[in-house]
Order: sequence, then structure tokens, then C-alpha cells
Amino acid sequence: MPRLILTYHATRLEQWNRSGADLLGLAADLALLAEIGMPVLPLADLLDPACAEGVAITFDDGTRMDGESIQHPTLGRLPSMLSVLVAARMRLPKLQASSFVIASAQARVDLDAGLVDAYGPDLMCDAWWRAAAHSGLMDLENHSWDHNHPLVQCSAQRDNRRGSFLDIETAAEAEAEISAASVEIERVVGRRPRYFAYPFGDMSDYLRRQWLPQRGPEIGLEAAFSTEPRALGLADDRWALPRFVSGRDWRDDASLSALLRSV
Repeated sequence: MPRLILTYHATRLEQWNRSGADLLGLAADLALLAEIGMPVLPLADLLDPACAEGVAITFDDGTRMDGESIQHPTLGRLPSMLSVLVAARMRLPKLQASSFVIASAQARVDLDAGLVDAYGPDLMCDAWWRAAAHSGLMDLENHSWDHNHPLVQCSAQRDNRRGSFLDIETAAEAEAEISAASVEIERVVGRRPRYFAYPFGDMSDYLRRQWLPQRGPEIGLEAAFSTEPRALGLADDRWALPRFVSGRDWRDDASLSALLRSV
């Protein structure tokens, strides 16, 4: 039976409709999953070897839109991903999503500056973290210190070479990007992350085969996630688990239904 992880980005606002906006897509997808009786589970439950079938929901980048309503510059007041979860919980009693957040306050300030025209102010603030983490509907997980994002002025990458997480290739860089992020997230929300999502989906052999297997369990990590589009398999490497991405792998009820049938 299928076990799938579905990934959303609240900032995907290509068009304000079901196929172009993940905020609307998430609500429609949860309604479809409830209608067909597919269990929607916390990530830990889905990864349990005893789990035979289900879907887990994850969000990447940890924008404010995950946890709070925002005033968008052109679209007006938008709901949060958390509000979508609240509305769906009655039909999906085990629903609990995981939001992979960027830990560095300075990196998030840099990202705010680069994205303010498109999304408004404070897109990357952490003011919503604690309330979301204590809502019972959303766990906060590790999406690195600074994402090695091109909008970040000074990355943990040793040569300040930004734009790909494949450039994180030494123990010192991995400590700065992953271990330090877990410490900071725990400081803010009171819970250490159990999971890591590779920024950009960039899954290097060094992180996957060396650093994470050796160091991950010591800092509380149990698994890491790429954006390879396939269902979970029994023999999967826990440091290279797959996820489907909204907007890339499906966009509407028909394509989600087809995806579920295909796996």
C-alpha cells in the first residue's frame, strides 16, 4: 500500500486558484484525501515500519505564511497553512504537518529584504514558531541554518558560494548549517528537530552517506528528506527519503488521484 510525503511551499502563488497556489491546493488536497479515506498522519507515524498506508504533509522554508495570516501586497489578506490544517482536522483526526524552517535570524532578515516587494514585510520572521509548534497541528523541523540561499549575504559555506546545498561539503560547514540550526530551533520552540530537509532538494553524497549517518543521531536527527518524486519504500535510506512537491508533481484533484493510483 502507498506511503507518500506531500510537500508544499506557501509562497507558491503563481495564480490565485487551486492549481497555482499551495494555500488553496493544500485545502483541496486534504478534502480529497478525507473523501477517499486515505489516512493523513504525522511524519513520525508514516515512517513507522508498522505503517502500511498513509500520507504525511510537509512545508518547506518556514515562511510566516505557514503559521500566520499575512497581508499580501496584491492579493490582500491570505490565510495561513495552519488555518487550513485547523479547518481540515475534523475530517482528518490524525492530521499533523511538519514545517521545515530556516534557523538563522540574520539569514531570514536578508531573505525578508529580498522578498518584501513580492510578499510584504516579515515573511521570514519567527514570531509564529512557538504558537505553531504548540498547536498540536504542526511540528517545526530543520531546513538548515541559512539554506545557502543566494539572497543571504554571508552563508556558512566556506567561500560564501551560495545557491546550491551541494556546496556544503565539509564537517565544519555541515555543523554550521545543520547542527547549529537544530540548536537554534530548539532554543526558540523548546523541541529539538527530529528531521532535516535538504535545501533545494540538494542531497550530496557527503551529507547523505557520511556526515548525517555519523553525526545526525548525535544531534537528535532521525531522517532526512530530498524532493525525489516517489513513494516511500521499505528499503529506503533514512537519510535520503523521497517527497512529492506540489506544483511540480501534481496540481489538481485529477493529477493527485493519478499520483496516488500510480504508487
